Amino acid sequence: MRTYKIGQVARACAIYCVNQIFVYADRDHSEQRREIEFISQILRYEETPQYLRKRMFPLSPILKYAGTLPPLNTPHHPTNNLVSTLRDGEFREGLVLSTDMNGSLVEIGMERPLTYSGRLPKGRMTFQVKKRGDEEPRLELADPSVIPEYWGYKVFELSQPLGQFIKKKTYDVCILTSRLGSPINSLVGELKERLQRSRKILTAFGSPKEGLREILAREGLDQSIADYNLNTIPGQGTMSVRTEEAIQATLAIMNMLIKSTDVRFIRDTR
Repeated sequence: MRTYKIGQVARACAIYCVNQIFVYADRDHSEQRREIEFISQILRYEETPQYLRKRMFPLSPILKYAGTLPPLNTPHHPTNNLVSTLRDGEFREGLVLSTDMNGSLVEIGMERPLTYSGRLPKGRMTFQVKKRGDEEPRLELADPSVIPEYWGYKVFELSQPLGQFIKKKTYDVCILTSRLGSPINSLVGELKERLQRSRKILTAFGSPKEGLREILAREGLDQSIADYNLNTIPGQGTMSVRTEEAIQATLAIMNMLIKSTDVRFIRDTR
């Protein structure tokens, strides 16, 4: 069940084009090292194209139930596996298997590895296919940041408490989510304007057992360290909302505000 839930988080992040996921300890970091490793490993496995997983992830108890994970179906998870189906200009994630004076051998999910003309260190990289007619395709290194399609997320494990990370102010806007926060419908206009002129948005969620208020209080901090403390599910019909559910709901609303040009919101007066 834990594996499946993390898969739901991964799917939500992919659907709404999240670039970075930070996994933090809500209590003492040393006590939660195994939990952080579990969550991070599942998220990284899910983000990795299927054709690279066996090479990049050895057998591990953490991945015992990886078969329950839903496919991401993102552009960097292509299903074509024949060299003949490669298109000129196509981007692929690849794994450098070996390198010598003749170049580097790269696994990109075809029936055979392809060759890159230069010497590369072993590891995962992004490539662009160059193909002319019936000639053997060649690979060029590509910068994922310039790819026009969504190209997956990166996973980071915070070694510091969440509050200290937020206080660094490395994001244009920071949003805390809480049932006790301001109803999002009361700030929709302001929030839309703020999100649309921001390039880096950090959204924080509590743990399955505690909200952000309790987690930050252990650091002697409160919600004022963020720009917004929002209730993104006002009038919820259940006693609690699970973390994976809150992520789905919040990202859906933020996506609407960021992408829309005209948002009209009807206030609930019940």
